[in-house]
Amino acid sequence: MLDAAQCRPGADIPPQGVLCIWLPWGQVGTEDGGYNEEFLAAFRDFLKELEEQGRYAFIVPDGGSGGFPDGGLLAASMKHCARRIKDCASVIGFAVPPAGDASYFMEQLREKHAHYIFFSRDESLLADGGIVRY
Repeated sequence: MLDAAQCRPGADIPPQGVLCIWLPWGQVGTEDGGYNEEFLAAFRDFLKELEEQGRYAFIVPDGGSGGFPDGGLLAASMKHCARRIKDCASVIGFAVPPAGDASYFMEQLREKHAHYIFFSRDESLLADGGIVRY
């Protein structure tokens, strides 16, 4: 697993397998406080490098030290991230956060990103059939 802060162009990455990238929601930013476009641009460049290497990744929203915000704020933050990386074929999807309304989170990301696969460790969500264990 990689921390999103390590995901900069030219970064050393594990040589094989699908990457699981932990992304603290606060790293993306919030609508009220503004989004961290500088981080998102560098993150996109990193994901484009993965694409050039024929590699794939999925993103795991992380609550960070403050925990997860309410479901709407978390979904908005990850949706904004998804908009900024929408052209990165290396991104296969997002993990469903352990906190909040999973259906709402997936609905928000699927609005413009129906191709994403969703991942979870929560057995009750796995019964959905559209979610894969990680």
